[in-house]
Amino acid sequence: PSHDNEELVRYVTVIVLSCFAGVVDFVNRKHRSDTPMKTILFNLFAKLCMSAFAGLLTYWILQERSHNGIVMLNGYSAVAISLSGYAGNQFVNILSSIWLAIVEKGGKK
Repeated sequence: PSHDNEELVRYVTVIVLSCFAGVVDFVNRKHRSDTPMKTILFNLFAKLCMSAFAGLLTYWILQERSHNGIVMLNGYSAVAISLSGYAGNQFVNILSSIWLAIVEKGGKK
């Protein structure tokens, strides 16, 4: 039972670290005052989901690269997880911009 609790704590820590990066990205992009609250909250929720997903992927990569399958949540892993959470948001934004450009260009034939 103790091992399960430790693993749960690790996953919660990974998700919190990742989501913190999403919050930083969200706050960094200032929203206009005329933006509806529903839109603002939806954007925040979307960024948190993307950050958590990218952070979990990074954690699993670190877990695969570790000797015993256990990732020590030290400074290195915390930085890697947080940065991947932030970069995950940026990467999705880049992909969506590329997709919109392709769709718009395709419609102007």
